[in-house]
Amino acid sequence: MSSIFKKALVALTGLLLIGFLVTHLAGNLYLFGGAKHFDRYAETLEKMGPLLIAAEVGLAAVFLVHVGLAIRLTFENKAARGGTGYEVHENQSAAPSRFMIVSGILIAIFIVLHIRAFKFGPREEYGGSLYAVVMNAFAHPGVAAFYMLSMLILGSHLTHGFWSVFQTFGLVKPAKRDKVRKVCALLGWGLALGFLTLPLFGLLKQDKTEKGLEGAVKKLTGQAEGATGGLASADRDAR
Repeated sequence: MSSIFKKALVALTGLLLIGFLVTHLAGNLYLFGGAKHFDRYAETLEKMGPLLIAAEVGLAAVFLVHVGLAIRLTFENKAARGGTGYEVHENQSAAPSRFMIVSGILIAIFIVLHIRAFKFGPREEYGGSLYAVVMNAFAHPGVAAFYMLSMLILGSHLTHGFWSVFQTFGLVKPAKRDKVRKVCALLGWGLALGFLTLPLFGLLKQDKTEKGLEGAVKKLTGQAEGATGGLASADRDAR
């Protein structure tokens, strides 16, 4: 596999992952609509059944290919330099470029923790409401801060990722470099800031969320007690 083909594959898998981020953000924005809308969105996804599982497996494969090839290219480039390094140019000295592998690893760690907390979170404790799980998590300043920091890292990674895609496919003309960089920054940071609004919303809604969860638990408990009492009354009447 040639170096050019590997770079093209990294770019293509990166674009697929960005496409997922766009759709994922669009779905997560239902959070602002409240529990009814967000839980309905989550239920719609879960009803896809095997199709959802296939999509998740495919996404995981794309992610592994993207990460694996990016790491391989990094080591191959270092080996090709023989430890002497290249002459420093403007496009090589940018901090995000040097930080891509590190930021990618940090994002991978975040994804694992994110899936563990939300996809496999304790929904049964909140009556099966994913909205309650998410809002309860974001109500904790430490969790919200970690999420926001991860989104800042994602913004840097995406900005340089978009730039790399333009370069890989030869879409950057010398006269348009500055404009393309601005577009890349707008796209990368736009996505990251979109996700960053979610934990901020959770923090601002902290008190209301806690009251809402308590109310939901009391309501469910009351309904269960009412149903039990109704059955007991019906039994007495029958006797």
